[in-house]
Amino acid sequence: MTSIPDHIIYHILLQLPVKSLVRFKCVNKNWSSFVAHPDFIKTHLDCTKTQSLIISCLEHQNLHTSIIRFFSIRVINEVSDIEFSASFPVPFDSYHVLPSCNGLICFYGSHGGIHVCNPATRKMVTLPDSRGADVQSSTCGLGFDKITSKYTVVKFLKPSDMDDDVSDSLRLEVFTMDEDNSWRTVRFQPPFRFPHRQPPVFAGGFFYWISNPVVDSSGFSIISFDVGHEIFGVIRPPESLLRKNWYLFSLVELGGKLCLVDLDFDVVDKKRMDIWIFKGNVDFDGTHDLWLRETIIHSKESIGCTLPVAVVGGEILLHGYVKGLGELNFYDPKLGRFRELEIGKVSWQYFHVSSYVGSIVPVSNNQ
Repeated sequence: MTSIPDHIIYHILLQLPVKSLVRFKCVNKNWSSFVAHPDFIKTHLDCTKTQSLIISCLEHQNLHTSIIRFFSIRVINEVSDIEFSASFPVPFDSYHVLPSCNGLICFYGSHGGIHVCNPATRKMVTLPDSRGADVQSSTCGLGFDKITSKYTVVKFLKPSDMDDDVSDSLRLEVFTMDEDNSWRTVRFQPPFRFPHRQPPVFAGGFFYWISNPVVDSSGFSIISFDVGHEIFGVIRPPESLLRKNWYLFSLVELGGKLCLVDLDFDVVDKKRMDIWIFKGNVDFDGTHDLWLRETIIHSKESIGCTLPVAVVGGEILLHGYVKGLGELNFYDPKLGRFRELEIGKVSWQYFHVSSYVGSIVPVSNNQ
């Protein structure tokens, strides 16, 4: 029997979905070496065109253990289908989950414990704790350095007894997956206060946080951190928003772009949501940043606690809560039209959702 040349098998494997690749790794050592090679993993990720959604929820098992569940949802036109699900036991009763980064997801408990998983391969690692007991951590972020092809987790730390949010003790810690055995500290002189509890957004090689500037106690600014060069910067919000309070805004990543969402919950019967899309600097000194506004007018009585979380097929996915129940709606910016996303056989009261592309990216070199 004539065997199939390796290069043909290689290209066939590149066309397969993640679920099939995980299964075919067990066929023989040759196929397993193909699938595990970093070049294959990168090429397969680049070739993956299907964008899905990843939904997570937490189920309590007992006083000490919960299970975090992930569901990959594929949306084609107005039909949604569950591609796969994955579950991981975790030692906390509440959690924060970050948007997917090339198929990897970072999540952590309210009182610590940072985990990175790949739901498609059902693999998870737990990161070590930071050094020093008396520290307070802000929310974490997961990003990717295209130059080194490394995945990085970041978090701000400050002493728990620090009254003023501005201090030389404020530091950023970085953990590079498959490179660091412990957290590294990035030294800097902060031109900003301790970032607020909103998770950072990762877009285009940068992490972004909302914070109050040091020189002006009113208003807010946006901190950037270049994951490749480990350099900080500050972005000015749109001029019309400078004097508003930080808690009226949220940062999101939509279609690979940094976006600033004007929540403004103080407006009664609010039907309008402004999404400001960051287009970059328009001069060399960084004093003028270009933002473009996209306005959403909801047909309901109030847009309520709604946040854009993904762009799928040119439509903006809105995640909100109505009378305590979570709901998902698509908004078509060209037609100004809404439609509800219904997911059969699965229902949650509270959940997290983000855009997702499945991958075989490992969470450790031991896989």
